[in-house]
Amino acid sequence: MPGPIPDYTLTRKRMKNVRMTVAHGSGEVRVSAPLRMPQRDIDAWVRSKASWIAARQAEAVVLPAPLAPGPEADALRRALRPILTALLDEWVPRMGVPHPTWQMRIMRTRWGSCNKVKRSVTFSVELGRKDYHLVEYVVVHELAHLIEPNHGAGFYAVMDRYLPGWQEHRAELNGRQVD
Repeated sequence: MPGPIPDYTLTRKRMKNVRMTVAHGSGEVRVSAPLRMPQRDIDAWVRSKASWIAARQAEAVVLPAPLAPGPEADALRRALRPILTALLDEWVPRMGVPHPTWQMRIMRTRWGSCNKVKRSVTFSVELGRKDYHLVEYVVVHELAHLIEPNHGAGFYAVMDRYLPGWQEHRAELNGRQVD
């Protein structure tokens, strides 16, 4: 006999496949499904993912909820601005790159981004929740894109040259272990 169906919130969309996310902070399960998919098929699919859902929910409750505009984001910006300024002032001459224009934004899926042509860098406000060495890794990573725009061998050579051991920082930032 199959187990119970985990609680979930369903959204129907024009799409081909079913998708599921587990929200950080709350552990809420959100399912997006094709418009014409029968409810029994959605329930069966969610039931089949019950152990995965339980594992993600256990992780989700220890992770902070995603940052939203407001007082917390404003406080993180104020705390992060002098750190980023100091790191950029240190690393720009060290790496021999032009000083980029930069900004901070709430970013859902990235820690930073770089536009080599415009020489501009954007940093996630979420970095304000991270340790100094991880912010430094993101600064070096984005500045490295001013030298090598893609994540190819040349880019990784730049990272190895300027920040040996960067792989451990990346893994820590993304919550993974390095073997």
